[in-house]
Amino acid sequence: MERFPVPVIDSTLDVLDFSRFAGEYSRILQQRIPTATEVFLYTDLQQLQEHLSDDNARGAAAEIFSRPQQAGKVVKISRDSLLFPFAAADGHIVVARVPSLDPLVVKRAAKDWLADVQQASFRDFLAVKQARTDMETGLFNITHLYALLDASATLEGPVQLVLVDIPPRNRSPRDAFHHARKAACALHSFVERGLVHHLGQCVFAIFLQVPPDDKPAECFGSKLVGLLKREGFYRVHIGSSWAPAGAGSDVAGRSGREHLLAEAWAALRKAEQRGPFAFCDYSILARPEKHPLHPVDDAVLRKLRKKYQHSAAFCLVEIKRDGCNGGELAGQAGKYIDAALMLTASESVLIFLDGYDVGQAQALTADLLGAMNRGVEPGLHASAGIGHYPYADFQKAEIPANSRKALLHAGFFGPGAVVAFDAVSLNISGDIHYGDGDLPKALKEYRRGLVCEADNVNLLNSLGVTYAMLDRHSAARESFKKVLAVEPNNFMALYNLGLGEVRRGDYPASLHCFEQALAAYREEDGAEVGRDLQLQLAKLYCRLAMFGKAHALLSEWYEACDGTQQSGAALRYLGEACHGLGRRAEAKIWLQKALRFNELDPEAMSLLGLVYMEDGEGAEIALTLCEKGVELNTASTAARLRLAKVQLQCELLVEARRNLTKCLGDRRIEGEVRACMGEVWKKLGRKKQADRWLAQVA
Repeated sequence: MERFPVPVIDSTLDVLDFSRFAGEYSRILQQRIPTATEVFLYTDLQQLQEHLSDDNARGAAAEIFSRPQQAGKVVKISRDSLLFPFAAADGHIVVARVPSLDPLVVKRAAKDWLADVQQASFRDFLAVKQARTDMETGLFNITHLYALLDASATLEGPVQLVLVDIPPRNRSPRDAFHHARKAACALHSFVERGLVHHLGQCVFAIFLQVPPDDKPAECFGSKLVGLLKREGFYRVHIGSSWAPAGAGSDVAGRSGREHLLAEAWAALRKAEQRGPFAFCDYSILARPEKHPLHPVDDAVLRKLRKKYQHSAAFCLVEIKRDGCNGGELAGQAGKYIDAALMLTASESVLIFLDGYDVGQAQALTADLLGAMNRGVEPGLHASAGIGHYPYADFQKAEIPANSRKALLHAGFFGPGAVVAFDAVSLNISGDIHYGDGDLPKALKEYRRGLVCEADNVNLLNSLGVTYAMLDRHSAARESFKKVLAVEPNNFMALYNLGLGEVRRGDYPASLHCFEQALAAYREEDGAEVGRDLQLQLAKLYCRLAMFGKAHALLSEWYEACDGTQQSGAALRYLGEACHGLGRRAEAKIWLQKALRFNELDPEAMSLLGLVYMEDGEGAEIALTLCEKGVELNTASTAARLRLAKVQLQCELLVEARRNLTKCLGDRRIEGEVRACMGEVWKKLGRKKQADRWLAQVA
């Protein structure tokens, strides 16, 4: 009989809980201790001693931290102050300092009463954690999210709310439970500064407090979608919103909590319309007129149509300067060019040059900008983009948008630049749409760019990545192969093609791509992409039983993480590599760390059970761990093989044979499965069947 798939989460408090729920824990102590107005929590002795006034108090604090058994004794450190020690998980001590009490309360407080207060407070602490914890995933729940959003009005910096929908492929209850835990682990390892919540139905919320001088991360959604796709999730949608510090109610009278949630929810719904892997920020939906690719004003377009409808060739120049509106720019440009050629938009001015080719338009525009920028600070120089007709297969009606894209292209060269529209302009506009999460528009821009320059490797790479995000993997593969036909050592194409081959299950091909990519990697390709390549290659080495190479690469990767939360992604694989190298003691340490990082990791759990069995540390615990690993992920043939090996050692031969039968067909472990099956029949006394299975291994 299968166990219920939602395990009981341990009712313990760790050190992080005292910081996460510091406000609630402080209020609990204030309510239980008469005249208490302030409570301070400390997890570090030195930090506590800095706030104590005399040597006796500092000595008492040192004794608490040096002797865990002191966690049950409340200490009076002065006539008006108390220290309440609490025992957290893993032997850590957290001390609550309650100063400025009525001296009479401290004097008359009996030891029994103080002990009762401490024990009752600890029970209340646990109750707060349980009320704010989602029992399915171990993450925070929606109650905690509401409390955070209510308190966000008092925070110094802006806050960002990210909703993540990761629907399961199968809707059976068991698969849904397992899927939710897998998604929770992936989000927990990716998010370092924010708090992850599970709202139910595999919808997660990430609350990010942004430092006062910073803005919300614009690329957060893009990075998170890419990570979750690489982890094997088949659908990911992300919607985000942010609010400035101290945001109150909106114009409809909704609280800041409701406002932020409603915006993020609207963005999430929009992301669902964009493809299987998509994201959206509410600011794009709320202020489309502020988008850099917002079309030219309709009134200006109508005037332009009259000018170009009978023209066989023309150029359209758009000029913009930061801090100036269209009227001001028209006044400045009118001193040097015929006003009849100009059209004034809200933030720019357009110049229609009938019969001009690109070279002539560039020369005229350079002279014009030189005159307009004379005497102006370099950082405020006007820039220009030129759209031209005829060009490639573009229609006349597309030229105003092309001049805007060329103007954005000019921004890459700094103030005062003049750029004519080309394939790179379309690459930039495609990247803008991709950064917004609008993948269909990005795809269109990249494809139009390839009409202008069919062998542009940047466009081909961008097109391939967009195809992959839209689940059009065959088209993505073709795009990356075209890049490699032009540049055989192109790092991004090799890396992306390797990811695609992993998805297809062609591990030798992906290994070839990843190793070539690592050899071609340069710092300018991006440190983050290079680190991910190392991790993906190390995982592949483990999958292909190349444990020496995996261990070397994972050790380097883990040390570079320097203790950050993302280092947890390597723990299980380090354990697997050490086990494969026969270093069981090290494997045990890494696997135990992996389970501390994610107590519901089925692969780490089953492998640790096998290590315990091989080390002779108890068949019962080994069997329990392996059984639980299979229950958490019934689709894992590797976990099922480990369980069968432990069952074989425990003489549970019928159960072992049943599990081995379910492993048949997985080519990666086929030899081990057949060898174990031969051992099962041998122990059952069926020599003929045993010889047949062992012969297949040979």
